[in-house]
Amino acid sequence: MTEAEKTAIRERIAAWDRAAPVLQRVRDADIRGADTHRAMRLFSGSAEWAVKNRPAGPTSGLVEQQRWFMKWHRA
Repeated sequence: MTEAEKTAIRERIAAWDRAAPVLQRVRDADIRGADTHRAMRLFSGSAEWAVKNRPAGPTSGLVEQQRWFMKWHRA
């Protein structure tokens, strides 16, 4: 790694260090401003529809998920 690359990495780290408090304030404001009750009402309708109209499959899908993970691991 060249000295210029090391300097660029240090500058990027410093920029993220400066940005972190600002990003945290934005995140906190988003959380405080969230209307959780409204979001739950909106979501529950689609969840109820799915339960009624899309019955659960015979398995949870975890076995298939593990099969995919093994394929990716071997690649």
